[in-house]
Amino acid sequence: MNTSPIEQCQAKGSSESSRAVLAALALAAFAVALFAVSALAAGGNLVKNGSFEKDSNGDGLPNNWSDGSSGISPKRTCNQAYVGNCSFKFVFSSNLYKNIYQEIAISGSTGDTYKLTFWMKGKEITGAGVVFVNIFFLPDDGSGYSYPSDGTSPWTKYSLTADATGDFTSIRIDIFGNENSGKAWFDSVKLVEVP
Repeated sequence: MNTSPIEQCQAKGSSESSRAVLAALALAAFAVALFAVSALAAGGNLVKNGSFEKDSNGDGLPNNWSDGSSGISPKRTCNQAYVGNCSFKFVFSSNLYKNIYQEIAISGSTGDTYKLTFWMKGKEITGAGVVFVNIFFLPDDGSGYSYPSDGTSPWTKYSLTADATGDFTSIRIDIFGNENSGKAWFDSVKLVEVP
Protein backbone atom coordinates (compact mmCIF):
# COMPACT_ATOMS: atom_id res chain seq x y z
CA MET A 1 0.00 0.00 0.00
CA ASN A 2 1.36 3.42 -0.99
CA THR A 3 1.56 6.09 1.69
CA SER A 4 2.47 9.75 1.45
CA PRO A 5 5.76 11.10 2.88
CA ILE A 6 3.75 12.74 5.66
CA GLU A 7 2.05 9.44 6.57
CA GLN A 8 5.40 7.64 6.49
CA CYS A 9 6.91 10.14 8.95
CA GLN A 10 3.87 9.89 11.22
CA ALA A 11 4.06 6.09 11.12
CA LYS A 12 7.67 6.23 12.31
CA GLY A 13 6.57 8.36 15.25
CA SER A 14 9.35 10.87 14.81
CA SER A 15 7.90 14.34 15.47
CA GLU A 16 11.16 16.08 14.47
CA SER A 17 11.27 14.23 11.16
CA SER A 18 7.60 14.96 10.59
CA ARG A 19 8.10 18.67 11.20
CA ALA A 20 11.13 18.76 8.91
CA VAL A 21 9.28 17.01 6.09
CA LEU A 22 6.18 19.20 6.55
CA ALA A 23 8.33 22.33 6.53
CA ALA A 24 10.14 21.17 3.37
CA LEU A 25 6.84 20.37 1.65
CA ALA A 26 5.34 23.71 2.66
CA LEU A 27 8.42 25.56 1.39
CA ALA A 28 8.32 23.68 -1.91
CA ALA A 29 4.60 24.40 -2.36
CA PHE A 30 5.20 28.09 -1.62
CA ALA A 31 8.04 28.24 -4.18
CA VAL A 32 5.87 26.62 -6.87
CA ALA A 33 3.00 29.02 -6.13
CA LEU A 34 5.33 32.03 -6.20
CA PHE A 35 6.82 30.93 -9.54
CA ALA A 36 3.35 30.48 -11.05
CA VAL A 37 2.23 33.95 -9.92
CA SER A 38 5.46 35.52 -11.25
CA ALA A 39 5.08 33.79 -14.61
CA LEU A 40 1.48 34.96 -14.87
CA ALA A 41 2.38 38.53 -14.00
CA ALA A 42 5.27 38.59 -16.46
CA GLY A 43 3.24 37.28 -19.39
CA GLY A 44 -0.14 38.88 -18.72
CA ASN A 45 -1.75 41.54 -20.91
CA LEU A 46 -1.54 44.96 -19.25
CA VAL A 47 -4.28 46.39 -21.51
CA LYS A 48 -7.75 46.06 -20.03
CA ASN A 49 -10.56 45.16 -22.42
CA GLY A 50 -8.06 44.93 -25.28
CA SER A 51 -10.58 43.14 -27.51
CA PHE A 52 -13.28 45.74 -26.84
CA GLU A 53 -15.81 43.15 -25.67
CA LYS A 54 -17.19 45.20 -22.75
CA ASP A 55 -19.24 48.42 -22.92
CA SER A 56 -21.19 48.53 -19.66
CA ASN A 57 -23.10 51.76 -20.32
CA GLY A 58 -23.77 51.13 -24.03
CA ASP A 59 -22.31 54.46 -25.22
CA GLY A 60 -20.12 52.83 -27.90
CA LEU A 61 -16.91 53.53 -26.01
CA PRO A 62 -15.50 50.30 -24.55
CA ASN A 63 -14.82 50.02 -20.82
CA ASN A 64 -11.32 51.20 -19.79
CA TRP A 65 -10.84 53.31 -22.95
CA SER A 66 -11.14 57.10 -23.33
CA ASP A 67 -12.14 59.15 -26.38
CA GLY A 68 -9.78 61.92 -27.49
CA SER A 69 -11.38 62.51 -30.91
CA SER A 70 -12.56 65.56 -32.78
CA GLY A 71 -15.66 65.39 -34.93
CA ILE A 72 -17.61 62.14 -35.01
CA SER A 73 -16.58 59.84 -32.17
CA PRO A 74 -15.23 56.38 -32.99
CA LYS A 75 -17.36 53.41 -31.90
CA ARG A 76 -17.18 49.83 -30.76
CA THR A 77 -18.76 47.46 -33.26
CA CYS A 78 -19.81 43.84 -32.89
CA ASN A 79 -20.24 42.81 -36.53
CA GLN A 80 -16.48 42.64 -37.28
CA ALA A 81 -13.87 41.04 -35.04
CA TYR A 82 -10.61 39.17 -35.15
CA VAL A 83 -11.00 37.78 -31.61
CA GLY A 84 -14.29 37.41 -29.76
CA ASN A 85 -17.36 39.28 -31.00
CA CYS A 86 -16.36 42.96 -31.06
CA SER A 87 -13.70 45.33 -32.35
CA PHE A 88 -13.20 49.08 -32.43
CA LYS A 89 -14.04 50.97 -35.63
CA PHE A 90 -12.86 54.31 -37.04
CA VAL A 91 -14.83 55.87 -39.92
CA PHE A 92 -12.59 58.53 -41.45
CA SER A 93 -13.93 61.80 -42.81
CA SER A 94 -12.28 65.09 -43.89
CA ASN A 95 -9.12 64.55 -41.83
CA LEU A 96 -11.02 64.84 -38.53
CA TYR A 97 -8.95 62.89 -36.07
CA LYS A 98 -10.14 59.79 -34.26
CA ASN A 99 -8.36 58.79 -31.10
CA ILE A 100 -8.96 56.34 -28.30
CA TYR A 101 -6.47 55.72 -25.54
CA GLN A 102 -5.91 53.81 -22.35
CA GLU A 103 -3.61 54.92 -19.56
CA ILE A 104 -2.14 52.02 -17.60
CA ALA A 105 -1.08 52.69 -14.01
CA ILE A 106 2.33 51.04 -14.01
CA SER A 107 5.63 52.68 -13.19
CA GLY A 108 9.12 51.83 -14.32
CA SER A 109 12.64 52.95 -15.07
CA THR A 110 14.85 53.99 -17.96
CA GLY A 111 15.50 51.01 -20.22
CA ASP A 112 12.32 49.08 -19.38
CA THR A 113 11.03 47.45 -22.57
CA TYR A 114 7.42 46.79 -23.58
CA LYS A 115 5.93 45.05 -26.59
CA LEU A 116 2.56 46.07 -28.05
CA THR A 117 0.67 43.90 -30.51
CA PHE A 118 -2.69 44.54 -32.16
CA TRP A 119 -4.76 43.45 -35.15
CA MET A 120 -6.13 45.87 -37.75
CA LYS A 121 -8.34 45.58 -40.81
CA GLY A 122 -8.70 48.45 -43.31
CA LYS A 123 -11.21 49.31 -46.02
CA GLU A 124 -10.51 51.95 -48.69
CA ILE A 125 -8.40 54.15 -46.37
CA THR A 126 -7.17 57.20 -48.31
CA GLY A 127 -5.91 60.70 -47.67
CA ALA A 128 -2.96 62.75 -46.54
CA GLY A 129 -3.37 61.76 -42.89
CA VAL A 130 -2.06 58.78 -40.92
CA VAL A 131 -3.24 55.82 -38.90
CA PHE A 132 -0.98 54.83 -36.02
CA VAL A 133 -0.80 53.06 -32.69
CA ASN A 134 1.80 54.04 -30.11
CA ILE A 135 3.20 53.44 -26.65
CA PHE A 136 3.71 56.64 -24.66
CA PHE A 137 5.67 56.53 -21.41
CA LEU A 138 4.35 59.28 -19.12
CA PRO A 139 5.12 61.89 -17.97
CA ASP A 140 7.10 62.83 -21.08
CA ASP A 141 8.52 60.03 -23.22
CA GLY A 142 6.61 59.21 -26.39
CA SER A 143 7.97 56.35 -28.42
CA GLY A 144 7.15 53.19 -30.33
CA TYR A 145 4.89 54.10 -33.25
CA SER A 146 3.35 51.66 -35.71
CA TYR A 147 1.89 52.91 -39.01
CA PRO A 148 -0.50 50.45 -40.65
CA SER A 149 -0.83 51.01 -44.40
CA ASP A 150 -3.56 52.82 -46.34
CA GLY A 151 -5.91 51.05 -48.72
CA THR A 152 -7.83 47.84 -48.08
CA SER A 153 -6.30 45.06 -46.02
CA PRO A 154 -7.47 41.90 -44.23
CA TRP A 155 -6.98 41.42 -40.50
CA THR A 156 -3.24 41.90 -40.03
CA LYS A 157 -1.14 41.63 -36.89
CA TYR A 158 1.17 44.53 -36.05
CA SER A 159 3.86 44.58 -33.40
CA LEU A 160 6.08 47.26 -31.92
CA THR A 161 8.59 47.33 -29.11
CA ALA A 162 9.54 50.44 -27.14
CA ASP A 163 12.17 51.22 -24.51
CA ALA A 164 11.56 53.87 -21.87
CA THR A 165 14.15 56.64 -22.16
CA GLY A 166 13.35 57.91 -18.68
CA ASP A 167 11.58 56.89 -15.48
CA PHE A 168 7.81 56.76 -15.93
CA THR A 169 4.68 56.67 -13.77
CA SER A 170 2.23 55.23 -16.33
CA ILE A 171 1.97 54.02 -19.92
CA ARG A 172 -0.54 55.34 -22.44
CA ILE A 173 -1.64 53.34 -25.47
CA ASP A 174 -3.02 55.50 -28.30
CA ILE A 175 -4.94 54.41 -31.40
CA PHE A 176 -5.13 57.36 -33.79
CA GLY A 177 -6.21 58.19 -37.32
CA ASN A 178 -7.00 61.30 -39.39
CA GLU A 179 -7.42 60.08 -42.95
CA ASN A 180 -9.85 61.61 -45.50
CA SER A 181 -11.98 58.51 -45.98
CA GLY A 182 -12.25 54.81 -45.33
CA LYS A 183 -12.69 52.57 -42.31
CA ALA A 184 -10.38 50.80 -39.90
CA TRP A 185 -11.10 48.15 -37.29
CA PHE A 186 -8.79 47.33 -34.35
CA ASP A 187 -8.83 44.25 -32.13
CA SER A 188 -6.81 42.20 -29.65
CA VAL A 189 -4.60 45.01 -28.30
CA LYS A 190 -1.97 43.52 -25.99
CA LEU A 191 0.89 45.09 -24.02
CA VAL A 192 3.46 42.99 -22.18
CA GLU A 193 6.74 43.79 -20.47
CA VAL A 194 9.77 42.26 -22.16
CA PRO A 195 12.08 40.70 -19.53
